[in-house]
Amino acid sequence: MKFISNHSGMMNVKEIMIEGVNTIGEDETLEEALKKSTEEGEGGSLIVEKNGEVVGIVTTWDILEAIGNKNKLNNTKVNDAMETHLITVHTDTPIEEAAKEMVDHGIWRLPVEEAGQIVGIVSATDILLNEVRNMM
Repeated sequence: MKFISNHSGMMNVKEIMIEGVNTIGEDETLEEALKKSTEEGEGGSLIVEKNGEVVGIVTTWDILEAIGNKNKLNNTKVNDAMETHLITVHTDTPIEEAAKEMVDHGIWRLPVEEAGQIVGIVSATDILLNEVRNMM
C-alpha cells in the first residue's frame, strides 16, 4: 500500500471526498459486487476485505473488464478481478497531489485514510467538480 500525505496548506481531499466506504468480501462474486455497488448509490468502487483487513479495491472498471473478457459475473470472484496494489491518500493530502497520483497510476479513485483507517474515497470526478466550482 502506497500512502501519500502532504501538509502544505492547500485545499485537501478531506474537503471534497465522499465520506465512508462500501466494502465487500474477497470471496464474493463480481455479480454481488455490481449489485452492491449500484444498490448503495456510490457506484464505482468497493473496498475489498478479508477477515476485516483491507486487501484491495474493486471498481466498475474491473467489472467491465471481466465482462469484456467474457467472464461470467456470477462465477468470477472479487479476488480474481480486484486491484491489490492499493494507492491511498491521507485526508490532509492536497487535491493537486491526489490528481497527480491518479494520473501517474492511471486510476480514477483513491481511498482516503486517517489514523490508519480508510474513511472515504476521492474520485477524479470529485476533483473535476471542485475545479468547475472554483471557476464559477
